[in-house]
Amino acid sequence: MNEESAGQGEQGTTSVGIILGPGEGRTIPGTDTLTLKATSEQTGGSMGVLEATSPPEYGPPRHIHYSSDELFYVLEGEFLFLVGERQISAMPGAFVFIPRGTIHAAKVIGNKPGKVLTAYVPGGLERSFEEFARVRTEQGEDASRSTGRSMTVEEINEKYDSEFVGPPL
Repeated sequence: MNEESAGQGEQGTTSVGIILGPGEGRTIPGTDTLTLKATSEQTGGSMGVLEATSPPEYGPPRHIHYSSDELFYVLEGEFLFLVGERQISAMPGAFVFIPRGTIHAAKVIGNKPGKVLTAYVPGGLERSFEEFARVRTEQGEDASRSTGRSMTVEEINEKYDSEFVGPPL
C-alpha cells in the first residue's frame, strides 16, 4: 500500500474507510505478535480488529466477554477452539463466531505458529491487549523505574467487561 492508504493513523476514519496492505497496521507496543488493524475509534465504535500470531501450544485461559461478540478467521496454522462446551479443530480458512457471554478459549496446536484475524463487535475490547502488554512490560521492569501503579489483570478485565473463568486448553 502507498502512503495515502486510509486508516494508517489513529484518527477517526469512519468517513473514509480503512485500507491496509499485508503487514500493515499498528503493532501493539511490548509485543511483536499483535497488530491492530482497526480500532473502535477508527470505526465509530462498530468494531475492533487485530491480527495475532501465537507460538505452538499457546492460548489464553478460558474467558468470557460480556459486552462483545468475538470472531476469528484462521490465517495460518491449526487451532483448537472451545466455544461453550464444543471443541473444534480449525485450519486456515476456518471462521469461528463466539457470541458475547459464551465461555471460550483457543490454542495453537501442532508444531507451527498460528495466525488469526480477530474482530470484536462492538469495538473497544481490542484495546485490552495494549493494557495487558503494558502490565507484562511493567512487571518485567525494575520497580524503581516504574512510573506509577499499573492496572491489574482483574482491573483490565473489569474495564473491558470480561472475565477469566478457567485454565487454558
